[in-house]
Amino acid sequence: MNQCCLAAVVYRHGGPLEGVLAAARDRLAARGDVRLGGVIPRFGERLSNGRAALLLDDIGHGDTIVISQDLGPGSTSCRLSADGLAHARVRLAGAIESKPDVLFLGRFGKEEIAGRGIREEIGSAVVAGLLAVVAVEERMLPAWTAFAGEDYVVLPADAEAIVAWVGSLLPPCGLPHH
Repeated sequence: MNQCCLAAVVYRHGGPLEGVLAAARDRLAARGDVRLGGVIPRFGERLSNGRAALLLDDIGHGDTIVISQDLGPGSTSCRLSADGLAHARVRLAGAIESKPDVLFLGRFGKEEIAGRGIREEIGSAVVAGLLAVVAVEERMLPAWTAFAGEDYVVLPADAEAIVAWVGSLLPPCGLPHH
């Protein structure tokens, strides 16, 4: 493959990632000729321990997958829900099978670094030759590179940059897709 189809959207902890990815999704959808799939991460309401719920908006199904659990006030344990993550992985596998023009995969984080999470789905998207967008926190970039190798594009957490990258790799409006 001559052009790199995997983009790491690098963001700072606490930065405006969710809004950036949602804006990129909306801008690409507005083109009218780009088939989108995957999930967009966002934070939900505060849980009883004060931390935000973790949500994934499924682009293809139009609903939200809850991937966190409320462990109670004062809890400092990981709030990621194994059931929610499994559900998200099934949805991502279905999105990959549908071969969208652009696939949003959510975040590469601690679970993926530990060999779990959505690692398999990221690999499947690359093998399928899909344009894949993955959010990677700045401090996790070395682990991402260890996983992904060197064949990826680094994009800033900026909707315009994501849309421009996709636009540079997809045919112009009105031309047939793959």
